[in-house]
Amino acid sequence: MRKNLCAIALLSIFMCASGLAAYAQEKTSAAPAPDKDEFFPDLYADVDMRPLPVTRRPFTISYGGWITPTIIDERSGSADLMTSVTTARLWLQSTLWKNSLLYVRGRDVYLAAINEEGGSNIKNTDNLIDLDVAYLQMASDSGNMKLCLGRKFYILGTGLAFNGRGDGGEFDIYSRIVDIKVFGAYTGLMQKDANPYGLSSKDISDGAKRIFAGGAIERGFGNQTVYLLALAQMDRQEKTAGADLSYDSQYYGAGLKGLLADGLNYYGEFIYERGTNKLSGASQDISAYAGMAGIDYYPALAYNPAILLQYAYGSGDGNPADDSDTTFTYFGTFVGGYALRPQLRNIHIFRIGCSVAPFYKSGRIWLTRMNLLARYSYYMKDNSKGATSDPFAAKDSRDIGHGVDLSLRWSVFYDLGLFVNYGLFMPGGAYPSSADNRNFLMAGANLTF
Repeated sequence: MRKNLCAIALLSIFMCASGLAAYAQEKTSAAPAPDKDEFFPDLYADVDMRPLPVTRRPFTISYGGWITPTIIDERSGSADLMTSVTTARLWLQSTLWKNSLLYVRGRDVYLAAINEEGGSNIKNTDNLIDLDVAYLQMASDSGNMKLCLGRKFYILGTGLAFNGRGDGGEFDIYSRIVDIKVFGAYTGLMQKDANPYGLSSKDISDGAKRIFAGGAIERGFGNQTVYLLALAQMDRQEKTAGADLSYDSQYYGAGLKGLLADGLNYYGEFIYERGTNKLSGASQDISAYAGMAGIDYYPALAYNPAILLQYAYGSGDGNPADDSDTTFTYFGTFVGGYALRPQLRNIHIFRIGCSVAPFYKSGRIWLTRMNLLARYSYYMKDNSKGATSDPFAAKDSRDIGHGVDLSLRWSVFYDLGLFVNYGLFMPGGAYPSSADNRNFLMAGANLTF
């Protein structure tokens, strides 16, 4: 439970604070911000992994950091868990020779249980100190080739099949014809409590030892981009008592993204998974699918509104006794709601959202940087008899339920941001009639220095 709560907290903090950190980092001389603050925060990239172009003299050093204290409260019926999670990160960047740099970042995550009811059984306090990022980046004079070596954030496509930290290398080529990316990463050197790639009990107790190798090729035409991707995941966990509880998988995908009109963006990605699943002790051939698509609309209207439509799907096992595995298992990120937090497993997810800047006309700049967001989600099983990522949704019904998410993000000053997230999940027919609504509340700040 403690590890799951840490993962939830870190993902939620990243979702809510990324935009705030991005604005603050525009005031620093290194470690960078994305091109824009997305309507929904950019879930598929580490905003601190985009170094600024190296135009300064060799061995110019810059440094900084940020602290994000948060309070998280989760309630369902009589169960109540309130915790505080404080994350501190310090980074240092040094230019080396021309078009090269070294970037290092460490983090400390301190978790404390404030109130616990319902038998969650987490420790009162826990502290994790971790080498978050440490990599060397080199680029050609023209910028059409880039090489990164070390611990960094790797991503493929939208990040659905894979995104996350690892130790390895990435090589990118940019040309007029196509752009090519190839990378390889190993997860076994990461601390086990900071290793999110575990599937078996041994993965979780010892830290997952997985090798990821893959690449993508993409071609732009006009305002559109089409791409193909491939990824191989190899489980290198040691056997226990001769038992091979490994999960080896390969992913093949294609995507399309672009601009339909001014302020109207779209994206779509489809992934096919194959491989061998031995987690249960028996060998099963994997044949699974997932996909997602969405439209983001930024109309040029008062209050800077934004509208998002999103659909996501992941296959699941309709018959668990079958000798094949059709459950989509991925090592990427999909965020489908604060309260339910579903995985893409035997599920269809339909989402609609909007955001506004309520004080966009204010003469006070610190007020104009406030954004309010609202999202509605409907969750539906693909196979009514199959299992989802929530074991409580076990009834023979496709109706999983409804979710509502509300968020406030406010860059008060260049070095101080505040955020509040609220999530509500209302169970549907797939749950017992006695199932309670789930509530999730998170509030925090982001202080950059």
